[in-house]
Amino acid sequence: FLAMSALSRRRSRRLASATTAAPSPTTPPFRLLDLPTDLLLRALSRCDPADIARVAAVSLLFHASLALEGIRLWAQERGFELP
Repeated sequence: FLAMSALSRRRSRRLASATTAAPSPTTPPFRLLDLPTDLLLRALSRCDPADIARVAAVSLLFHASLALEGIRLWAQERGFELP
């Protein structure tokens, strides 16, 4: 038990230091829009339709077809029949 807890502490310290490290100044920041469209749709389909609509009201990208497709996927995954 003690060996496992020491190992997990070392691992968590390593992970913590890796996540708090500053990004390289030459590396551009990662943006949500860099994700593939199908992955964005999957992520949106996990949200409540009201939340998707709120995001669509703020972001022009999501206002386009992403919000509509995200809500459509949400409904299909829950067994709703769509026209």
